[in-house]
Amino acid sequence: VAVLLEEKGHLAAENRALREQLESDAAGAAAKKLLRLQTQVEELQEENYRLESGREELRARCSRLEQEARGLQLRAQELSGLAGEAR
Repeated sequence: VAVLLEEKGHLAAENRALREQLESDAAGAAAKKLLRLQTQVEELQEENYRLESGREELRARCSRLEQEARGLQLRAQELSGLAGEAR
């Protein structure tokens, strides 16, 4: 009986040690995953900033091109009128 109780104690101690190791490994894996996710979030934020900047540049360019198009339409109308008068 004493031998069995001693073996039971050793098995219980080994069980505790394995559970602690498992918890430690799980915490390490969770920390690594959290770090990966944080890095991914930072990368996505940088990409989002870059895309937002690009969008603003395109809006400004579009506005300039629209103004240029309106100016060219007015000029085309003027030239059309002058061509009609010349005829």
